[in-house]
Amino acid sequence: MTSLRNLILKEWFRFFLGAFLALTLLITIAELITGFLRHNVTAMEVILNHFVEITDKFKLITPVSCLMASLFAINKLKNRNELTAIFAAGYSRKKFFLDVATGALVIASLQFMVAGFFEPFAKSKKDFLIKDGQHKFKNLKSQGLMASTIESGRLWFKSNNYYFSFSSFDKKIDQLNDVSIYYYNPENLLIKKVKAKALRYIGNAWIGSDVTNTAHIQSNIFPIVTRNDKQPISISETPADFKEIEADITTLNIFDLYKYISRLNTGGINVNEYMVMLLEKFSVSLICIVFGLIAATGAFRPNRRGSSFGKSLLFVFVFVILYWLINSYFIELGKSSKLNPFIASFGVPVLFSVFLAHQFYKNRKLV
Repeated sequence: MTSLRNLILKEWFRFFLGAFLALTLLITIAELITGFLRHNVTAMEVILNHFVEITDKFKLITPVSCLMASLFAINKLKNRNELTAIFAAGYSRKKFFLDVATGALVIASLQFMVAGFFEPFAKSKKDFLIKDGQHKFKNLKSQGLMASTIESGRLWFKSNNYYFSFSSFDKKIDQLNDVSIYYYNPENLLIKKVKAKALRYIGNAWIGSDVTNTAHIQSNIFPIVTRNDKQPISISETPADFKEIEADITTLNIFDLYKYISRLNTGGINVNEYMVMLLEKFSVSLICIVFGLIAATGAFRPNRRGSSFGKSLLFVFVFVILYWLINSYFIELGKSSKLNPFIASFGVPVLFSVFLAHQFYKNRKLV
């Protein structure tokens, strides 16, 4: 029985590798051609950028490769009558599906590691590899605070005659949260401190709420402390500046991303967009297993009659288009807060899991 298991896994991984390399090559060619058409970047920068960003495409490639691996492996075993022989030898369909699930689980684990750790690490090195890479490749949007703020929980910023810190920036309402501003004179001596629960950009000015002013810090007299519920705050930066200085949240590994979301959530900020990004790392891994098993349901019909390479290709094409369209739609609804993040991320895996459960139930006597 061990030899049969090895045969099944060997064929499955062989077809997975072939599908994965073919799809990766196809996407690579398309991305490089698009990149070479840019006039503000060199050919080397396009290549480096592609290698940084290719890990993000794996979430599209890996599930489809699992689907193709199961489909073509079974098709080959059918054409050589090996699938019929395997089941005739007493190897149950249950064991067959467990073997396929094992292979898909290995790939799902690798996909999770790539999405959770390797992809953020690669993107964090972008500016090191490509000078001013974020501006040259503007299709890569920056989101969230810098990764360095996760440790301290605050972002520090220096201007002409003051420096300040804040815990988070809510770009939807143009609001800085938990702000501390330190004003200094030309001699670099601290003269005033302003602390506010929040600064919100209204009109063309920043309005602070729950503000505490500490003045005359540099003098010999005791500092004067005043408090105001609402108060205009004089800083020269606009919301656009804070959006520019924000670094890409995709450079955070899965643990730091969770900390980041928890901190924003504590501040009362809508975190649906970021929750979808976090949950998608899990859902993509899950869909790898589901797709591998769905395509493996062909084992319920081991006879090679009615099975052909053309039909397999048509099935893959229709299934992939359906998956990409529905999943992308759900993800966008989740990011725009029109759909619960859990439904947006796991809606498609659950739909296909229901279909898979139906197939197992319909053929339960064969299992």
